[in-house]
Amino acid sequence: MAAANETIERPKSSCDNDVVPVESYLCEEDHDCVIIHEVFDGQAPLEKGERELDKAMVARHSTIVIEPHQLGEECMRYIRVGNALHKTAVLSGVIALGMSGFKWSWSIPFSTLCVGSAAVYGLSWQHDPACKYQVDTAGHYLHRIPLDQLTASAPIILLRRDDRVRKKLHNAIACASGALLAYQLFTYATS
Repeated sequence: MAAANETIERPKSSCDNDVVPVESYLCEEDHDCVIIHEVFDGQAPLEKGERELDKAMVARHSTIVIEPHQLGEECMRYIRVGNALHKTAVLSGVIALGMSGFKWSWSIPFSTLCVGSAAVYGLSWQHDPACKYQVDTAGHYLHRIPLDQLTASAPIILLRRDDRVRKKLHNAIACASGALLAYQLFTYATS
């Protein structure tokens, strides 16, 4: 009876699930890689792949290779939406701040767009582990992964990036644009 309990309570190894850690000698010295393989076991493979992807992102792996095409495409779209919100907030904020010296009324829509995009990004994406990753569309990091362990011909490669400076810039521009918008609306209301 005790032996049966030991087999049930044993920790899962990388062979028990579909996330296969790659040996560290195959990657750069201070980085680690994870490959999420496609599963054909009759269960819901997309949900299982999503769980494994979430585990890999929370574990902060530097390189994640996603072989299931549908999961990779969904993840890539999700990251692109977050990137678009970030870029919209930064560019519209810079335009609003730049236009404020020329014509006040022209900067109001850009300030509103900046504050709105920054608010949506801050509430929806800023604390998601996926916002730390970027998609390697050019294939520059294929040397990090062992190609002999891949089963898909076109996997999606996610790379973890340090985004502290980007977030500080994003938040500073959004705050300045928000302050400009508040000042513009206040002067418009009092005039």
